[in-house]
Amino acid sequence: MAETDIFKYSANERLGKMEVDLIDVVCAVDEDNGGAGTVGDLLFQVTEIPNAVAVNGGSALLHSVTAISSGTVVTGAFDIVITSDSTALVDESGDAETGDAVTASPDIDSPASVIENTCGFVTFGSLTTVSTLAAAATKSNLGIVCKAESGSKSLYVWGIVNNTTDYAEGRLLLRLGFIKD
Repeated sequence: MAETDIFKYSANERLGKMEVDLIDVVCAVDEDNGGAGTVGDLLFQVTEIPNAVAVNGGSALLHSVTAISSGTVVTGAFDIVITSDSTALVDESGDAETGDAVTASPDIDSPASVIENTCGFVTFGSLTTVSTLAAAATKSNLGIVCKAESGSKSLYVWGIVNNTTDYAEGRLLLRLGFIKD
């Protein structure tokens, strides 16, 4: 269990020590498995969020996530899973593909560590269409405590479809706001 030393820094030093960082991650959304998405399918594979924490094995608070869809605009509901585990999701062929079932009779056969190292879920009910080329939504004040694996400053994210939208090929940019200790 982690030990907290509340006297390590004065109130001013602690407040001044916090770093706020905005990290952009592009997730490959490629639904070529039959067109329309199915609730519970993999939206995108495990993707690195580099330098999400300040020091190896460190922690951070995920404060906000903005999702921006472009290309074939994705406006339907989806979840993102923040994890400290870099293990790619796998199916019986060795690599999970978008469209493989994650929930209820799963196609994905990943090690338990992939789920056990989950820091949190963020659900997007929908994205607002901004133009014919883009849609966006923001989730803020999340307060999800995230901790990287020892020896790493990275966290990871993967997505789950939560609707029947046809994702076709698109680009999903996640803009993640972290407060680092």
